[in-house]
Amino acid sequence: MSPTNKTKASLARFEEFFSTIYKDDVFEVLEKYPDERSLTVDYNDLEMFDPDLADLLIDKPDEVITTSQKAIKNIDPLMKDANLNIRFENLTNNVPLSDLLSKYIGKFVSADGIVRKTDEIRPRIEKGVFECRGCMRQQEVEQTSSSRIMEPSMCTECGGRSFRLLQEESKYIDTQSARMQEPLENLSGGTEPKQMLMVLEDDLVDELSPGDKVRITGTLKTFREEKSGKFKNYIYVNHIEPLEQEFEELHLSEEDEAKILELSQDPNIHDKIINSTAPSIRGYREVKEAIALQLFGGSVKHLEDKTRLRGDIHILIVGDPGIGKSQILKYVSKLAPRSVYTSGKGTSGAGLTAAAVRDELGGWSLEAGALVLGDQGNVCVDELDKMRSEDRSALHEALEQQTVSIAKAGIMATLNTRCSVLAAANPKFGRFDRYKTLADQIDLPSPILSRFDLTFVIEDKPNIENDRKLAQHILKIHQSESVNYEIEPDLLRKYIAYARKNINPVLTDEANKVLEDFYVSVRSAGVEEDTPVPITARQLEAIIRLAEASAKLQLKDKVEAVDAQRAITLQRKTLEQIGLDPETGQLDISRVEGGTTTSDRERMQKIEEEIKLLEQEFERAPIDTLKENMKEKYDMSPEKVETLVKKLKGKGIIFEPRNGFFNTA
Repeated sequence: MSPTNKTKASLARFEEFFSTIYKDDVFEVLEKYPDERSLTVDYNDLEMFDPDLADLLIDKPDEVITTSQKAIKNIDPLMKDANLNIRFENLTNNVPLSDLLSKYIGKFVSADGIVRKTDEIRPRIEKGVFECRGCMRQQEVEQTSSSRIMEPSMCTECGGRSFRLLQEESKYIDTQSARMQEPLENLSGGTEPKQMLMVLEDDLVDELSPGDKVRITGTLKTFREEKSGKFKNYIYVNHIEPLEQEFEELHLSEEDEAKILELSQDPNIHDKIINSTAPSIRGYREVKEAIALQLFGGSVKHLEDKTRLRGDIHILIVGDPGIGKSQILKYVSKLAPRSVYTSGKGTSGAGLTAAAVRDELGGWSLEAGALVLGDQGNVCVDELDKMRSEDRSALHEALEQQTVSIAKAGIMATLNTRCSVLAAANPKFGRFDRYKTLADQIDLPSPILSRFDLTFVIEDKPNIENDRKLAQHILKIHQSESVNYEIEPDLLRKYIAYARKNINPVLTDEANKVLEDFYVSVRSAGVEEDTPVPITARQLEAIIRLAEASAKLQLKDKVEAVDAQRAITLQRKTLEQIGLDPETGQLDISRVEGGTTTSDRERMQKIEEEIKLLEQEFERAPIDTLKENMKEKYDMSPEKVETLVKKLKGKGIIFEPRNGFFNTA
């Protein structure tokens, strides 16, 4: 069949298709035109109606789509002469981005990915109106290229070849370029994600935001770069389908669901999941339990006043070098159904949140960072303390509000970072000192420390029995290269995905009573004046999230008293680990959140009073005399005095007019 006859046959088939199967859809869209400018067709419907026409769409998309648009005009019952876009969804020809090579150029394909950046919307000339400079006659020319304007070859009236473009008379269409990359879960270790340029037009512009996970359907095309002369591929987008952010990539079969439900009935499911979390690392049960609960997460709440309460659990692991912190993070990043791993040493604030970058035409656009790409998943940040202080500040909003507000290069935007953060940090001086507060030992500001639900300190202390067991465990792994899983990682990933997608547990009255009693009883220790505040509402919210995660882990739709008790036990252990003041033996939340502890506040007051007394004697308080007096009166070590004097100076309570001499402000 000749190309002309093929086109006529295709046109007739499309006219029949739209007149019968899609009759109601066509009528509905035409009624709303021009507000509605696109008709979406299910590729499966076209394939059932005419398999040859469906195959031709894959091979010759431009030709077939143009024919389908013409068919709509021919059968238009409302006689609107509507210029509709025909968009095709559920294409069977789904190709991974890494496989979209030259053999697919000119073919109709669909591909999944995460949107990295979107450029600004610009007009593209679709039909140029030209005026002959000789006789002033006007001519229209269809514009097929976005890079250069096609003029008429000659004037039909006078034969002239000089024209002027009438910009106001010409017809334009909105266009936007965007970039997407492979889904993170498809990447194998060490490979760089493949990226693809996309071109969006008409009603598809402004539909994408950085961090969106989408299935793009369109024609793979190529263009030649002016600077380098090299060819570059892009997808001319026909249809956008947003993919469910939460673990849609893990397609669960009925057999998988049956296994998951059977596993949830196991009375030891809690222990089995904990033992299957980083099994190559021995010990650290509390840390593994916390990470297991983090993988399941709590329940997100959207209150009537539009407030959103996060369900994601943030965990910080602080520990001596060589105890396997990085290995735990790497394992979690592979186990979590959707995860990003990054190291603080090589990560900038823009790399974590979003960067403003120049696009090809000199405009500014946003490019998504690790926290945005990890939306609805887990983000593992190793060596958090090694980040520059200005980059760490990018974490403040992302951890609590779970958004990133950007005001860069004239762009004002808010992007979602609804992810759980698992971070690791090393003590400043190599080893952890129980007698110093957490904030004194890690290079992290208190606002960030306070945003972690659980903070674990892992110390490497010699113990003959434990060291022998650890040595046997490491030697066994090196000898056999095998790890004993109680639940295989593949099944565990599916179990987590199923729980996060389908289970949303609610607190029972019994669980509420347990949590309320715990909070009030612990707080009652801080009722008297000058006693430290043991815990705050922030810790209560963290315990609620942990209790919900415990219920979710067992696929329960209610949070019972046992779940609340489990969460309390875990929170209490971490608080006692770093929140106990070794001098008073009392819980002090300031030790956890990086504020000034109650005992230090009292000492600072005594130092301030002593400086005032020394001022009366010497005009300025000499540091040596201050140290001697504090040692004599309150048995305060010279090192402690130096530390607290620095804090008082930082707060502006005292100042140093001369080196080694102090005055009160």
